[in-house]
Amino acid sequence: MRCCQAEKCTADLTYAKPYHKRHKVCEYHSKAQIVVVDGIRQRFCQQCSRFHELSEFDETKRSCRRRLAGHNERRRKTHTENSIHKGTGTQLKNMVCGQVDDRGRIKITIQDNATYKHFQIRQTNCS
Repeated sequence: MRCCQAEKCTADLTYAKPYHKRHKVCEYHSKAQIVVVDGIRQRFCQQCSRFHELSEFDETKRSCRRRLAGHNERRRKTHTENSIHKGTGTQLKNMVCGQVDDRGRIKITIQDNATYKHFQIRQTNCS
């Protein structure tokens, strides 16, 4: 019989979701703030998919500090790379100015092979 790792938990994981079966934790204890496992107060980490002592978490977060730091570092790195790319002053040479339509909208066409994902639109005179 498959059961949850939490002490005194009698949840049968036979019909649980594959995630909960794989990590031997019931849905309730995977989201609980405090779970006693092996006599120690712990919390299930969503990033590591295992139990850690409470001291490894910030406040009520469900991911441990170490894994959150790695996650945030990856996000900052991507954000920084995008900012550096945008900040180089390169302009889109493949952008075409259009005419303003009757609703005040300007049609801008960008070639399919453009690698830019983010744009900053400035008002300039097209000539």
